[in-house]
Amino acid sequence: MAFLLLVVASIIMAVSSVSVDAFQFQRQSKNWGSSRRRDVLITITTASPLVSLLTPKPVLAKDESMNYQAVWFDPKNPDGYRVLFGDDQRATLLLKDGLSDNEATLPVRVIKGEEGKETKLTFDFSKLGLPTDVEGTFTRNREKVRIISFDNGKNYWINKKFEGPIGVFKDSTNSKRVIIIRQVNNNRGSDCMVEFHDGGSIISFTATAGNTFTFNNFPDKGEVTATFNMFRRTLTFEDGTVWTKY
Repeated sequence: MAFLLLVVASIIMAVSSVSVDAFQFQRQSKNWGSSRRRDVLITITTASPLVSLLTPKPVLAKDESMNYQAVWFDPKNPDGYRVLFGDDQRATLLLKDGLSDNEATLPVRVIKGEEGKETKLTFDFSKLGLPTDVEGTFTRNREKVRIISFDNGKNYWINKKFEGPIGVFKDSTNSKRVIIIRQVNNNRGSDCMVEFHDGGSIISFTATAGNTFTFNNFPDKGEVTATFNMFRRTLTFEDGTVWTKY
């Protein structure tokens, strides 16, 4: 019995010491029509081999329907991004297809699914000369990865299962603030852009992923570091502030 307790204690200590080393970016080439496109796969390295023995589930926001808030990857536009954030009725889509394109801000209607049903998102793409009522379904694929499916699955946006601190967060010190962290440089490398959306105002600054997540020119603070916990999906700062990812 004593030996068994010792083994269990060792595993718990090992798991509790897990930290995110960094992003590792692996490029997988794909053909999209006549052009060669690149998909970006983001993996997390961990400090202990014992983690592979355990499979704890990430801690998500209580209401699954709100987890559409994320940075999405569109395989047809691998150099761009789609960011969704909002509530259970309306959302905002930030969309950019490539480096030479301007970011578009588009309205989205959210139809929250009842218990056991999927959430529907109706996109208004009229600013881009496209239809005003494009319907997407927020769900998960067989690997439990979040996706937004269009045209009965013919097209989709995907949210990688372990994309580290890339995503949309809520702030433990400001319930009205929306925090967005996304990669720059064509979705490659460790450089990131951080945005605070506080009602009508937006504050932007940069950050760098590494052994710790370093925020450059953090408002009123300068350089600030935080630790990302991939199981709890949180960024924790030295002053106790916690950002929780949807």
